[in-house]
Amino acid sequence: MTVVNPSPSLYNEDLAPAEERKWGAFSIFNVWTSDVHSLWGYYLAASLFLLCGSFINFVIAIGIGSLVIFVLMSLVGNAGVRTGVPFPVLARASFGTFGANVPAIVRAIVACFWYGAQTAAASGAIVALLIRSPGMLEFHQTSHFLGHSTLEFICFVVVWGLQLLIIQRGMETVRKFQDWAGPAVWIMMLILAIYLVAKSGTFSFGSEIPRDVLLEKTKDAGVPGEPGSPASLVFSSRT
Repeated sequence: MTVVNPSPSLYNEDLAPAEERKWGAFSIFNVWTSDVHSLWGYYLAASLFLLCGSFINFVIAIGIGSLVIFVLMSLVGNAGVRTGVPFPVLARASFGTFGANVPAIVRAIVACFWYGAQTAAASGAIVALLIRSPGMLEFHQTSHFLGHSTLEFICFVVVWGLQLLIIQRGMETVRKFQDWAGPAVWIMMLILAIYLVAKSGTFSFGSEIPRDVLLEKTKDAGVPGEPGSPASLVFSSRT
């Protein structure tokens, strides 16, 4: 499709319908893999396990919440899949030509937040690995910059820059990277799970955490009800 004299404020290469699609089932699956299997995802899963009180309750709550999200996201993404048009353009049908800038900006702000949050988590993991070295540990403890250790600042900037290098090369580069990184995450998580099971010496789906410990760990979570109660399960599924 040829666009004659397009308005610079309404049309550019990023907003144009996709002419070629290379995102197959494997690539979409890897998007989910990299999104769900992350440091923040495991932080959340661990906290929800405490709130649910047992493995079965955890699976039920997460299953219901995931199903609701799946249905809603499928409905929202259906138009984009069929037309190849990005969200900011589709939003014009509901918000108008210029009104669509509002949800687009809101979405961009949230994306910026998560960019920083994921960068902080990843750089924190690198710092935790580096300070196993006595020299790095001393540098981490003695040198500070902008309220953080200099090592933390350096790792954050490096991770931030590496992500930016990938993103600025376009979505095709992102797809290729995720097609490699997605399976790598699965492999590493499997290795970690096997290591933890071997380290603990047992494997169980049951919750052996004493009730008083559960209450102590979740008392400041701001969740109504005790761990495993209907109120906590509703909160977990919504989260």
